[in-house]
Amino acid sequence: MKHALRIGLLAVLLLFNRQALSQDLTFLSALEDVPLMEGLQEATQDTVNFDTPSGRIVESYAVGNVTKKSVLSYYKESLPALGWKQIARGTFMREGEYLKISVSTQDNNVTVHFALSPKRGN
Repeated sequence: MKHALRIGLLAVLLLFNRQALSQDLTFLSALEDVPLMEGLQEATQDTVNFDTPSGRIVESYAVGNVTKKSVLSYYKESLPALGWKQIARGTFMREGEYLKISVSTQDNNVTVHFALSPKRGN
């Protein structure tokens, strides 16, 4: 009985944390479950979004005057609270989908590429 109560309490806390986190965040328009880091602006004109029999495929971009390190750190910290599990540096998985975040720099600007794809074998 105590185990079930602990699980229920943990579920409520996770739901509350997810709701509190999402209230303060702006999300990518094509990836409504991926936050847009402060200092980045979404490049919506470059977004590609389509569904396949295996799941959705989305490519989205954001640009800003931030550092590569801060981008990778931000997503490493924020995505787990939204249910994403980091499986490699810049790569996350949730509910049968992979999210790859890559960062490139040019001059003092950073371009962040978000690539969402279905888990292989689905």
